[in-house]
Amino acid sequence: MTLQPARSQSAHDAAPIATVGSEPITETIIVQADQAAFDQLRWELEAQQHQLQFKYEKARHDLLKRQLDQRLDEAAVADEAKARGVSSEAVLGDPKAGAPTDEEVRAFYDRNRDRIREPYEQMAPKMREYLADQRKQTAAREFYDALRAKHGIKSFLGPFRIAVAATGPARGPATAPITIVEFADFQCPYCKRAESSLHVLLDQYPDKVRLVFRNLPLTQIHPQAQGAAEAAVCADRQGKFWEMHDAMYADQASLAPDALKDTAQRLGLDVGQFSACLSGGAPVATLGSDAKAAQELGLSGTPYFFINGRPLDGNVPLEKFQSIIAEELRANGSDRG
Repeated sequence: MTLQPARSQSAHDAAPIATVGSEPITETIIVQADQAAFDQLRWELEAQQHQLQFKYEKARHDLLKRQLDQRLDEAAVADEAKARGVSSEAVLGDPKAGAPTDEEVRAFYDRNRDRIREPYEQMAPKMREYLADQRKQTAAREFYDALRAKHGIKSFLGPFRIAVAATGPARGPATAPITIVEFADFQCPYCKRAESSLHVLLDQYPDKVRLVFRNLPLTQIHPQAQGAAEAAVCADRQGKFWEMHDAMYADQASLAPDALKDTAQRLGLDVGQFSACLSGGAPVATLGSDAKAAQELGLSGTPYFFINGRPLDGNVPLEKFQSIIAEELRANGSDRG
């Protein structure tokens, strides 16, 4: 799938994505205000051979949101300055955000211990700086959002999403308002580190989050990943996917064929049936479907998550998952009760 030619204006492009008072702001207005930036984005992606529409559309959406937010924030400040009879500079100020406490830094470290993997004393200054920056950004965003609400400035531009089939073994109720589709590799150390965050989310939102697992073995760098993925599929045939999943992540040094058969026996699988599944090529269709989906999405690394279609790449902090989930729950009204 290659990048399409530059899009012409359509009814979709002409629909307002924000309003400043009674003035509508369309996507076309934002793009044309800095056409060079959008063109540059396109050429850079093409030069890097990012040929998939998904990557282009996500990058384009991110740029559009940044430009739109800047325009709306400036309009909100200008309206507030006019209402007060002062300059825009007088409206602006350094957002007031308290410094993180030692207890908060320690709690952040404990929540993300599996992905930080460095001593607390060594990482404490960087974590403190990170948390302080996050607080400052949150305070600034709340300041601008309050001004927007006060002056009737609205954005209708939602988060970027892409349709991803939630096909595969799942944890959590099928009726959950939040579905996380994970593409992962059983030999990937970052996937293992993400496990602690996923367990926290499932415990924190038992009725509101569903996790769906899809295989993406990175065979060029993880020679045992393919065999582990096949073992997971064969375990699933006996209703033991998550037991095998958890066991393989718990001991990534035991992914060789004989070790996997030992694990299957320990988990109570029919080892003869398990071995026949592996040697008979039964997992090929399932893994092929996951591989095709990953290829169409342009995924080349793991872990990769889609939260209600919103992409999230890599070994990210638990707080990032929680922030997106909170936004999704507020958006669909599931944050109550």
